[in-house]
Amino acid sequence: MLALSVLSVLVPGGGGGRAKAEAGTPDMTTRPLHGRNLTVLDLTHKLTRAFAFTPDRLSVQAVDGSGKAAGMALNRISFVEHTGTHLDAPRHFAPEGASVGDLPVSELIGPLVVIDISAKVKADRGARIMPDDVADWERQYGPIPADACVAMSSGWDPLAELRRFGSLPPTERRKSPGFSAEVLPLLIARGVRGIGVDTLSLDAGESMPAFPVHQAWLRSGRWGLEALANLNRAPPSGGLVFVGVPPIEAATGMPARVVALF
Repeated sequence: MLALSVLSVLVPGGGGGRAKAEAGTPDMTTRPLHGRNLTVLDLTHKLTRAFAFTPDRLSVQAVDGSGKAAGMALNRISFVEHTGTHLDAPRHFAPEGASVGDLPVSELIGPLVVIDISAKVKADRGARIMPDDVADWERQYGPIPADACVAMSSGWDPLAELRRFGSLPPTERRKSPGFSAEVLPLLIARGVRGIGVDTLSLDAGESMPAFPVHQAWLRSGRWGLEALANLNRAPPSGGLVFVGVPPIEAATGMPARVVALF
């Protein structure tokens, strides 16, 4: 009950009483919580070999365990840390920065802010979140709360984009949406803890391989999320995000199960 009591404070609208749970989809469900229905939305892509495109693919190999005769299954899994929906820890670009294992759970849950730039992306595949986009969001919803995760919803489907990459004109292949370096000081001033994207990189495609956003953001001690799913189904404000990652020592990143609650 302690966890439920905490959520009733953190998630707007929490209160007493009972509510009936509703059926959902595989990536969205509702649960009763103190007189209201709490929506749980999965922001995670299933991790398959389609995602692990460089420098090595996901590998799942069966190994023998002591319970094999009893029907026990056991696998050895190998993948690059930054595969699928995943967390970038500060150490990804800061050798002395926090690893995934160093991040306390208090830094992995917080308000979710979703900034929709899908209209901009339809006009320009290389569109970026700029200070004006943050100003527009704050005019509608108020100041970005401290310790928030600010997520870019661009309408990007990373797997579909990988499949059609070869058919794009050469001038378009390096383009993908992302955060601008110009917006980072504003987000840091607001006390934002993390940023997230539905693309494969925090940086826009044309900013690579310099990675200015990765460098500035992660070296400030903050984290990032890449290849998020379902951001178009999350509310612009009023939600919470929880980043589930195993606290592996020295890891610079890790596939994550990212969940929004609202």
